[in-house]
Amino acid sequence: MSAVDPRSFNTPKSEIFSPDQVDNIARAVLTLTRELAVLSDRVMVLEEILGQKGIDVREAVDTYQPTEEFQERADAAIKVITGNVIAALQGTDGGD
Repeated sequence: MSAVDPRSFNTPKSEIFSPDQVDNIARAVLTLTRELAVLSDRVMVLEEILGQKGIDVREAVDTYQPTEEFQERADAAIKVITGNVIAALQGTDGGD
């Protein structure tokens, strides 16, 4: 009976991405980072403006229950972001 190193299961031999796709992965990470930075900045600005006007929305945002119409708009926005990331992974986003 041959001994199997149990650590060998931690690093499966299959590759998700080949070495020539590293640029696509980097582009996808940058795309996600750019999206996150823009969204984070906009949320901070909105919270600050509303707070200056005496409207504290942080708790309301945390407990918000979306309407069907809002959820459809949110789902569409998520689809665009996801599509941009997938395009970056596939190298079809223009490379910027």
